[in-house]
Amino acid sequence: MSHIMVNNSWMQYPVGYIIQGGVYVPDDWLKIIFSPVVWVRFPHMLLAAYVTGAFCVAATGAWYTLRRMCPAEARIMLRMGLLLAAILVPVQLLFGHLVGDYVHRYQPIKFATIEARWHDEQPASEVLLAWPDAAHEKNDYAISVPVLGSLIGSMTLDSKEVGLTDFPRSERPPIVIPFFAFRVMVGCGLIMLLVAWGGTLLSLKERLLQRRALLWTVFLCFPLPFIATLTGWFTAEVGRQPWTVYGLLRTADALTPFLTPRAAAGSLLVFCATYVFIFAFGTFYIYRLLKGGPAEDLLHTPPAALPNRPLSVATDLSSTVK
Repeated sequence: MSHIMVNNSWMQYPVGYIIQGGVYVPDDWLKIIFSPVVWVRFPHMLLAAYVTGAFCVAATGAWYTLRRMCPAEARIMLRMGLLLAAILVPVQLLFGHLVGDYVHRYQPIKFATIEARWHDEQPASEVLLAWPDAAHEKNDYAISVPVLGSLIGSMTLDSKEVGLTDFPRSERPPIVIPFFAFRVMVGCGLIMLLVAWGGTLLSLKERLLQRRALLWTVFLCFPLPFIATLTGWFTAEVGRQPWTVYGLLRTADALTPFLTPRAAAGSLLVFCATYVFIFAFGTFYIYRLLKGGPAEDLLHTPPAALPNRPLSVATDLSSTVK
């Protein structure tokens, strides 16, 4: 994952390179690997993986509890998963804000796209929900909060925030996907925070197992970290357009002349079919694991057939000597 993040971060914020014969050649690997963008994006992605794992563990515990299976294991999974999520989600939100700071500093067009801010504002409002109209450079049905945009963008109450009309249309990303994807990502994060904190509080009070509604909520929350991760990538990659390497190489210029539309469509179809198969098989496999329970093999195996623990050999030897 680290090399993917370093490579993608360089495409978002290229540093440490020279141009030789029209080719971008690494010139300073330390600048590339330890770019300030990597230092915020890599922890953000790593935390997303841990949060995803925490919610999957908690959801599994909730499922077993609702089905009255493996109560001891279910209780541990619930408490461990929710407690880990309660700790990590706020840290993840902090690093998400730091990622937003780098976008604000180095990719102002993407930042204005995410905010659906068409014109310069001082102080800037924050558009919570709207339907962006790129053709007329305005937002329909907008719900906004005054001043909040300046606070989020620059941590001040009166900063001037740039709008999309400051940039040529040819340099603006498609606005609908980044705008809504970002809000779905943040919404998932806030729901996970609320569920993790509420579930942990009730768990510490030994009242979680009696709240079936909350148990169902924990179980049904397991897709949220996956959705948040995907929409975060949608925001980052669609918001980077029309650039493959931001500010240096346009996506249109990065296409190889040997790749025909038919070949590109065929390649995309193969990728989609492969991932659909992997997803379907993985879903079936995980369902079988959940249905069987975490301790099914141990519960149905006679004690004499259980493998020795590492220390049991030493115990047997000492008994023999005696």
